[in-house]
Amino acid sequence: GQYGIQSPYAASGIKVAFGAEYRRDYLGSTTDAAFATGDGAGQGGPTIGVTGSVDVTDLFGEIQIPLADGQSWAYSASIDAAYRHSEYKSISTDTYKVGADYAPIEDLRLRASYSRAVRAPNVLELFAAQGFGLFDLSTGDPCGPSRTATLAQCTATGVPAALYGNAALNSPAGQYNQITGGNPNLEAEESDTLTFGFVATPSFLPRFNLSVDYFDIQVDGLISSVGAANTIDLCYRDNDPAACGRLNRNANGSLWVGTGYVENLSINIGGLQTSGIDVNSGYSVDLEDWGVTGWGQLGFGFVGTWLNTLETDSGTGTASSVYDCVGFYGSAQCGVPNPEWRHRARVTWQSPWNVDVSGTWRYYSEVKFGSTLTGAVAGRLDSTLDAMNYFDLAANWQIRDNVSARIGINNVFDTDPPLSVAAGTGGNGNTYPQLYDALG
Repeated sequence: GQYGIQSPYAASGIKVAFGAEYRRDYLGSTTDAAFATGDGAGQGGPTIGVTGSVDVTDLFGEIQIPLADGQSWAYSASIDAAYRHSEYKSISTDTYKVGADYAPIEDLRLRASYSRAVRAPNVLELFAAQGFGLFDLSTGDPCGPSRTATLAQCTATGVPAALYGNAALNSPAGQYNQITGGNPNLEAEESDTLTFGFVATPSFLPRFNLSVDYFDIQVDGLISSVGAANTIDLCYRDNDPAACGRLNRNANGSLWVGTGYVENLSINIGGLQTSGIDVNSGYSVDLEDWGVTGWGQLGFGFVGTWLNTLETDSGTGTASSVYDCVGFYGSAQCGVPNPEWRHRARVTWQSPWNVDVSGTWRYYSEVKFGSTLTGAVAGRLDSTLDAMNYFDLAANWQIRDNVSARIGINNVFDTDPPLSVAAGTGGNGNTYPQLYDALG
């Protein structure tokens, strides 16, 4: 602005920032002999040490252009953009963003942005040691007693014809061997993100704000693993030769005994797409306005997300390569529950005696076992995990400027988490502590 480079309708000038950065990430981990040979009880396989590093040099720039302030057609308006070029040892990446912000009146602001993001593989994804572990397959080996795979399919993947349908192919624990670890040949992920929404701060309702934003994120070349159970499905259900090539049965055709395993290394799979709506709102009021004098204020807060899509593409091009997990859990595809709606609502009393007391309501909508590939699987005790409501209480006392005391109780009513045999190694205690309150 001091050089006169600004819009004639704006109160401030164009703002720029630019710079360079060098970064080195190094990881070193050394395990003892017992861990390296997999002798720990319940370890499931060796834990092998890892060493590796990633170096990157960045050049970046950013610009913000105020277009208007205090005009009859715009309370405020601006556009912004950013760009970054990154040089890794074997990868070059470019990322950028453009956005716009427009407030026709003081009470309402509209915003939108589009960005291209790139994530290079990190040191763990590149260099983590490859080793044995366990995965869950509650449906059993398709070549076992269920015979959901044909004799020809099973013999082609290493099952002796005489053992086709044999109960010995099924693990009594429902757990099978997989080999996981890093992959030094990984490429960078790329994502495109589109967001737009509004922020409302109505003058007729002071101290109230509401923001609603739609998001749509598409990730290509997602660094992940197909999943061991998914690999089995892709082989026997979709006749995918690459998936069948990752099945390594032992001499008796087993995937859970000795040298039998499914290869499940980090790779660049097809991608991930998710979309939905975020809602964030807040409001505060003096209790005196409600005729209650000398009792401080009440504050209200609400944060919620409606999940519209959560779609994974394993990149195989088969009928099972694309699936959506919104509202599903537990299957070979979906794993941890993905509620369609979740929110956190909080009420806080700010007393005039330096004591704040708050109550929080956490909610997760119900989920069903399955995915869009299988549909909701009926006939199980855990076919549906019911919607969960948790209530928390907390209090904070500011005793002095530099001394405070706090106390809280999460899950006041000690609501038990939903239980499922599908949790297996992906959860803990037959539930999913990533989402639900396992402790009470």
